[in-house]
Amino acid sequence: MIWLLSAALCSISIAAILKINERRGGDRLLLAGANYLFASVLSFLILRGGIDIPSTWTLMLGAVTGIIYVLGFLLLMAGIARGPLAVPVTVMRLSVAVPVVFAIFFWNEVPGPYQWVGLMAGAFAIVLFGLGIKAQGGDRHTGAGFWLLMLTMFAVMGTGNVLLKAFGEMSPDSERLVFTFLLFISATVFTWLVVLFRRVPFDRSTFLLGLLLGVPNLFSTVFTLLALRGVPASIAFPFINLTVIFGSTILALIAWKEKLGPVATVGLVVAALALILLSM
Repeated sequence: MIWLLSAALCSISIAAILKINERRGGDRLLLAGANYLFASVLSFLILRGGIDIPSTWTLMLGAVTGIIYVLGFLLLMAGIARGPLAVPVTVMRLSVAVPVVFAIFFWNEVPGPYQWVGLMAGAFAIVLFGLGIKAQGGDRHTGAGFWLLMLTMFAVMGTGNVLLKAFGEMSPDSERLVFTFLLFISATVFTWLVVLFRRVPFDRSTFLLGLLLGVPNLFSTVFTLLALRGVPASIAFPFINLTVIFGSTILALIAWKEKLGPVATVGLVVAALALILLSM
């Protein structure tokens, strides 16, 4: 349980830093590049330079997952720029449906009775929460372009979580840190190639904020992989996602005065109940 909570807290920190960057007008690509660069350095230090030749599956999954992470990250930042923090965070976390379906049908993971009720309560909470946000957001957040962006982010983020689970199924656990290093190296190279191609101007404050972002970004992946060692994906992902939705909403309410309507408030209460059931 400690790894699940740690992964969720890291994800909440990521959302908060992204919101800060959007409010100050920092360049998204530069922020992402600095973030992945520092995460790569941290993962190398954790490995203490002991990088052995990984298995073929670890190498391929690490490289592909890194690119998927970058795409999802940029989509998340675009969503945060266009609406309240809770909207893209909720849609991003709703992508839990993708790895959960894969875990149940491809890896034969069957949740227990409390977890089934928790999953249903979580789904109901997200529906209520989404309806509440839509009611509060007005036309600015309900246009076709915005929801197409959210749908794309849903698919990309869900694919990234499936790849994390695939690593746990196809590669040895001893290569967990090597996989994380490969993931962030791949993301770093891909992002900086785009930065150079786009000729993004350097901004010191955005770069430093990106370095700070690299810390929770790295450890959210590490903690998620640790959690998946002892908790089925059909339980781990819903727990982390609901915790992040709840925590990010409260943070946005306190820090940026983003108000919630009555429907979304009920959704948060149901989400809290779902978290209790998922942890039983």
